[in-house]
Amino acid sequence: MSENKQPIRHYDIAPDSEYNMLMSVLRVSVSRHLMDEHYTVVEANPYYYELIGYPKDEYEALYHNQCSRYFKDNPEDWESIVNAVNEAVSAGYTSYETLARMHHKNGRLMWVKLVSVFTDETINGYPVAYTVMTDMTDYIEQEQALQRSNQKLLELAFVDPLTKGPNRSKFDLDAGGAILEGAPGAYVLVSMDIRKFKLINDLFGIEMGDKTLRHVYEVLEHHLQEGEFVTRVAADNFCLLLHNADKPMLVNRLEVMSRDINRFNYGIERKYFLSFVFGVCPVLDPNLPLTQLLDRANVALKSIKDTGDSRLFACRFYSDLDRLKLMREKEMENRMQDALNAGEFVVYLQPKLSLKDNTIAGAEALVRWQDPEQGLIPPDEFIPFFEKNRFIIDVDLYVFEQVCMLLRRWLDAGLTPVPISVNMSRAHLVHSNFLDTYKAICDENGVPPELLEIELTETLVFKNPDMLFQVIDQIHRRGYRCSMDDFGSGYSSLNLLKDLRMDTLKLDRAFFTSENADNPRERDVITSVIDLAEKLSMTTVAEGVETEAQAAFLKEARCDMIQGYVFSRPVPIPDFEALAFGRACGPAGH
Repeated sequence: MSENKQPIRHYDIAPDSEYNMLMSVLRVSVSRHLMDEHYTVVEANPYYYELIGYPKDEYEALYHNQCSRYFKDNPEDWESIVNAVNEAVSAGYTSYETLARMHHKNGRLMWVKLVSVFTDETINGYPVAYTVMTDMTDYIEQEQALQRSNQKLLELAFVDPLTKGPNRSKFDLDAGGAILEGAPGAYVLVSMDIRKFKLINDLFGIEMGDKTLRHVYEVLEHHLQEGEFVTRVAADNFCLLLHNADKPMLVNRLEVMSRDINRFNYGIERKYFLSFVFGVCPVLDPNLPLTQLLDRANVALKSIKDTGDSRLFACRFYSDLDRLKLMREKEMENRMQDALNAGEFVVYLQPKLSLKDNTIAGAEALVRWQDPEQGLIPPDEFIPFFEKNRFIIDVDLYVFEQVCMLLRRWLDAGLTPVPISVNMSRAHLVHSNFLDTYKAICDENGVPPELLEIELTETLVFKNPDMLFQVIDQIHRRGYRCSMDDFGSGYSSLNLLKDLRMDTLKLDRAFFTSENADNPRERDVITSVIDLAEKLSMTTVAEGVETEAQAAFLKEARCDMIQGYVFSRPVPIPDFEALAFGRACGPAGH
């Protein structure tokens, strides 16, 4: 707009024309303006004043018909209008259109659409423009509300509320798209888990736990390259899609991420290092569903946990062996219930030989899977999987029932039964009243509970000792004996052992590393453990004894019983009966 070279006089507004009357009825503002620096109002219909809330006389008195004065408290929108006018004039247009905010007399800001047409008319040397203004506030606010609503929906659909990064759904879209666009083998999918993260929540509170997860996400995101993605899948589990590289480079990259996450420990006195495990699945087939790829990465991750690896950083790649294991586990899952119902699980007994008189003083019940097509499946192929999917509870109860039925049959045959021990998985401990089922089975068969011994593994005992004290007490109150299996396989605590009211201590085969039992230090340790058990009134059973030399040493060390291949491997029930009683005692059962 050109400079104003003459004083701006105040124009009298002409009477409403028919056009102005029509625009007022339609509630549209129509006004004439000089195209001077103030965009001075020459004439306006009544709705112009109604739109901004000022009566005509008040508007003229306050602003002298100068729009620049009216916009003095809203300079940004005035500048946008001026720029729209100048751009239209410079481009040779005969009109312009823009959207700006205007303030109502009551202070409310309105969104107003301005459409202006330039004319050939001049007043005092200034061109005249006609402007139509329409109140768009309701429409704009509805649009803004809709945008906010859409944004909120997008956040709910695609944003992790804790990390504020992409959630699993967004990750699936982005990572899945990148995989499909890339070549086979271009990416690896990584599943990452924080070990013992629950301790952070327990020790420092949920808020600190959430803060830690946000920190982990931010560090992982910082390490991403173009075309890579990360998300928090659930709780303390994260998933990354990374560009593939040779294994050492990938492992080093993941280890650097782990170290960087733990960098918060630098310079502080009380350190708390986070430990991470990574399962890596190379994306060799881009057409595989992302869920399936993640399952494979989780299999690799889980295998680290199963090995007990406790390093601050551990990584494993998914392999064909893992794939075969998955297929095998799925096959077992599909068959296990039908197999149990069909009696395919059979009880074997491994004799316990008394070293005092060389008689069979007991037995351990072990389960085998007699598959009609595959033959005898050893327990190490199915027990770990059943412990993972909790089907072990059904199998344990089945074995216990078969043992009770066997003891009943021996009693009915007039034999003096030997006590039989049965293994009990930690999965039972989830239910506080789990021994009620054991009691019901025992009572149904009319078996004296003292003929039954429940074996708890060392790892189970030392993982939650307070709970185990209560469990052992319950086992004794029901009349059963209780033994600690695999003692010495882990990090045994002699201090804790004094508080455990076990009846039997079973020495793990890990004690017996020398076939001839001629390692002095080994002999001293074994003798000390047996002496300690004797002082604590515990019966001792040595497991995994394989040589006569080992058996002779254990007898010398006053071990009560041995169990191992030196005497007998686990055998079917009829074979055990032949060893213990000189004859089979009727139907072997399952």
